[in-house]
Formats: sequence, C-alpha cells, structure tokens
Amino acid sequence: MTASPTTGYPTPEYLESLEANAVRFARSAGAIILQHFQTNVSVEYKSRGNRDPVTAADNASEEYLQHAIHEAYPSHSVLGEEGHDIIGENADFLWALDPLDGTVNFLNGLPFFAVSIGVLFRGEPVAAAVYVPTSSVLTEGVFHARLGGEAFFEERRLAVCDNPLPEGAQLSSLPGHYWGQMRFSGELRRSLGEVRTLGSIAVELALTASGTMQYAVFNAPKIWDVAGGVLLVKCAGGLALSQSRRGQPWLPLPKFEPTTGAQDALDGYRRWSQTVIAGNPEIAWALAEHMYRPSQPLQPVRDLLRKVKQLPLWR
Repeated sequence: MTASPTTGYPTPEYLESLEANAVRFARSAGAIILQHFQTNVSVEYKSRGNRDPVTAADNASEEYLQHAIHEAYPSHSVLGEEGHDIIGENADFLWALDPLDGTVNFLNGLPFFAVSIGVLFRGEPVAAAVYVPTSSVLTEGVFHARLGGEAFFEERRLAVCDNPLPEGAQLSSLPGHYWGQMRFSGELRRSLGEVRTLGSIAVELALTASGTMQYAVFNAPKIWDVAGGVLLVKCAGGLALSQSRRGQPWLPLPKFEPTTGAQDALDGYRRWSQTVIAGNPEIAWALAEHMYRPSQPLQPVRDLLRKVKQLPLWR
C-alpha cells in the first residue's frame, strides 16, 4: 500500500523506499557528472553573454535520472531543469530534478556542485537526496531525508545551528549581489555572520542543514534548486520561509504551489520562483523581520563614483 487509508499520505514504508531510491539515483547521477569533471566537456548557453551554461554532464545526468525514475515509478511525473519532463498518471507525485546544480563551478573546476532530487507529494517535499563531490567531512556522498524522519549525510545525522541570531565568526549564505538588493535592520545590522556565496543553492541548503552555514537566503530560486534542500533543513530541525513577491508577507514553506496562469500543473511548478530563507526557526524569522529591499540601492553609489572619478587624484 502506498498511501495511508486514514490520511491519504504515503505510508512510512513507502517514504522510506522513496528516500532510498532517491539516494541511489543521486549517487549514480553524481558518478556520471564526475566522469565529465575537468574534461573538455561540450557547453551550450541558455542566455546571451555566455550565461546559464548547460553541459553534456547536465544532459547526461538528467537523461539517466529521467530513465531511472520512470522505470522505478512509471506513474510519477518528473520535472527536470533542462526541460525533459515526464507527465505521469499519478498527479500526486512529482520528482523535481536539478541534474547539475552549480554548472559554472563545475566548468571552472570548483568542486561545489550537486545533483539535487526533491520528491513532492501534492506539492509537499516528502523525500530528498543531494549528491555532493565534497563535504564538511571531506568526502563525497549524499545528503538525504524523508518526511517525518531526520536528515543525514550518508549515515551522519544532521542538525541546523542552534544560535538564535547570526554570529560574526560563523558562516552565512547570501546571494553574491545581496548588498545591492537587501538591507537589514535591528540587531542584524551589526552582524550577518561571515558571508559566503558558493554558487550552488543545493550545496548551500545542505550545508545549512548540517550547521556549517547559520542560514541561507536565495533570491528567486527555481523549484528544482530548493525542493530537496528545504526538506533537508526541515528534517534537521530548521525552517524554510518564502516570499512570493516584494512587499508580501514571509510565510513557512511546507509545500510548493503551482504558479497560476500556467498551461498545466507541471508548467505551474516550472514557473515557481520565490525568495527563500532557510535556517533554524529563530534565525529564519529574525531575517524575515529585519530584511528589507531599498528601491534604488545602487544609484547613490554610482553617483558618488562619478564624482570621485572627476577628482584630479583619480586621473
């Protein structure tokens, strides 16, 4: 039986099997991308200016994941970043895949990238597996969790950090451009922690679940970026908050809702994009309370630079 007769939710046994298979799939996909690492891999770009690269490793990983998941769960839907979707007969289950999160890192030889798998049941993450080539214990492996259980890196149990506010000597994850789009008031003005941007949302969420990062903030990620990682944080004792649009309230993120106006539910999930905060509950709510966005943050800086460049000493 896959669902409880009383709640309609997947049984604990079924969730356990989902988690175990997600781990197996993520590990195998990780082996595929490592075969391409630091090789002359072919690259295409989804955006102008050689941005948003897609490599042969991305495509090979997603192709493997699509086949493996469909073979094991032929009725489930699959949503992949590179667009090779499968619409299954059972609309309740959706696998959200990022076959290679951190492609730019991968291309430049920086070993902060991941294979991210998040299994959703009616929009709620119920199983997660995130493969990484290196970790805080200096080994490759898979972060994993299932709804109602704990979060692990391999067999190592995870827990989010326990300090109520960010501490200066501990690491925090913010977008690389956060200084131009975000401001912080109150106690957070004095310390956001030692800010790091690793270039992989899945890795940063996994490290938040493990307590390596105090928290993580992401500006408009896609569902495949965070579907696995937010469950890791939750099962490690943390909380994920989301904001649908600027000025809207921050709310807990127990499930993903398809964006309205889409062609169908799968397209609605593909269009999902919200700002996300993850960490322990105290820090997550403190960030939500004290973070705000200036209307024109860069203009005063640009005006000042123009004046400075006009000074004789500048020339």
